Amino acid sequence: MEQKTLKKRGRKALILTSDQIKQVEHLAALNMGVMDICRSLGISWSAFDKNRKKKQEINDALERGKAKGLQRATSKLMEKIEDGEFQAIQFYLKSADREKWAERQEVNHTLNLAHILQDAQARIIDLPRAKASAEAPTARAVERLENIKGKG
Repeated sequence: MEQKTLKKRGRKALILTSDQIKQVEHLAALNMGVMDICRSLGISWSAFDKNRKKKQEINDALERGKAKGLQRATSKLMEKIEDGEFQAIQFYLKSADREKWAERQEVNHTLNLAHILQDAQARIIDLPRAKASAEAPTARAVERLENIKGKG
């Protein structure tokens, strides 16, 4: 008797090709995030993550791409600095030595919580008195009521 081989159930596993891995490196060099790379490749994040766990080559491509993008941006920045562009020089100094060059805004504010809580407590205590005085009839209202009673 001949045995039939059972087919595997579910979707066929997606394996990234070498061209796709090169594309991952290129897109990472453009500073694209993993989700954007997945969208560009037309795959889900979970499929990409499974491939990344199976193949170290994909992680390496991501890291190489990020490093290439950073190297490209840094070299362009250095070209601008060498050309004497003030904004490039300023950006570099603020990024490289934040202690000396970063712009800081200091806000000194003292907050007295005890005073705030006392004010709030006074408002709560005064509320019943204010409500009672609002409900108490004024002299004019009493006078009107007496006039109405006297006529009726």
